[in-house]
Amino acid sequence: MAECFFHTGRPAVARCKQCGRPLCSECRIIKEDGIFCSLECAERFAVFARRAEALEAKRSKGNGIAGLIKFIIFIVILFAIYLIIRRFL
Repeated sequence: MAECFFHTGRPAVARCKQCGRPLCSECRIIKEDGIFCSLECAERFAVFARRAEALEAKRSKGNGIAGLIKFIIFIVILFAIYLIIRRFL
């Protein structure tokens, strides 16, 4: 790994989860979400995680209706194929 971003010459043991800076064991800030170089990066990551979670919830909520529509179209197509095959046999 590289040298610590803040302490030249010290080997880095981790990277900030938000910005990717290499960090020594003294500089790293360990939070529930990961290891960060500053409280600012930790907060930025928390905001990102909340937004990503909200988007995922919104997307998965919409997939239920879209999935049902796709299923109904699939059944209609299968029924049409059945009727066409039945007519020629």
